[in-house]
Amino acid sequence: MRLIPSTIAVVCDCDDTLTPDTTSYLLEQNGVDAKQFWDGQKLLVQEGWDPPLAWMTSILSMMTTGQIAQDTNEALERLGSTITPHKGLMEFVPAMRSLVRDTPEFSDAGIALEFYIISSGFEAIIRGAPFAEYFVDISGGTYGEDPKTGKINTIKSCVTFTEKTKFLYAINKGIKCSMLRKNPYLVNKMMSEAERRIPFNNMIYIGDSRNDVPCFSAVSQNGGQCVGIAGDPTFRTGHALALEHRTTVGPYTGNYEEGSDLYAGIVASIKSIGYRIVGDMAKSS
Repeated sequence: MRLIPSTIAVVCDCDDTLTPDTTSYLLEQNGVDAKQFWDGQKLLVQEGWDPPLAWMTSILSMMTTGQIAQDTNEALERLGSTITPHKGLMEFVPAMRSLVRDTPEFSDAGIALEFYIISSGFEAIIRGAPFAEYFVDISGGTYGEDPKTGKINTIKSCVTFTEKTKFLYAINKGIKCSMLRKNPYLVNKMMSEAERRIPFNNMIYIGDSRNDVPCFSAVSQNGGQCVGIAGDPTFRTGHALALEHRTTVGPYTGNYEEGSDLYAGIVASIKSIGYRIVGDMAKSS
């Protein structure tokens, strides 16, 4: 009898997908004009900088001069605890878990539901956020600290839009972010499809922008579901993603409340994958 993987993974971007932009929030909390900052980053990108590396370097400089007060990872986490997530998010994840647990066919088949975050934003801020406890693993950009002063003094890692797929494949292969940080080449280890913990067709990827296109492509081309988020300021971006067939569901506004289109769309995606797993199990028995 062939073993059928029974875990469904909901993999989310963070900024403008689960919350308003967390880096802009950091800037605004320190009296920095976010629009002016991001306009400056566009100039750096035109000079050849990778976007996440550009803005992480700029913010590191502002930490060094004292313009940004949160100059330790602990302080970034504390700031994260004050972030307000999108409507309904705090109730949404427990509701989705209850959906899987309380659907007899799913519980009988041993189907589990896990949530992950892959973000180009600050991992420390996201790990401090009120919703962080709901996620099995969180991957984002990180800073290193001076061992003597404890102050942030260097960029440890940044997550570009193509780098996001590395963490996606890590989820696919059952590799935790902490393991990947210590051994980044672990994700390249040859592994048969049968050995992979969560196949791509058991994944739902939720994102809001072209930064998510590589993950959208990896998931959708391998049979998974892709949900587009388009908040009011980014509707054109989300709409463009749909037109380019980057997403399979949406775009929806970032409202996770029960009764919203987004809520219904994700429920439909979870049920679609769940019943397909149940069917695959029946065929293999």
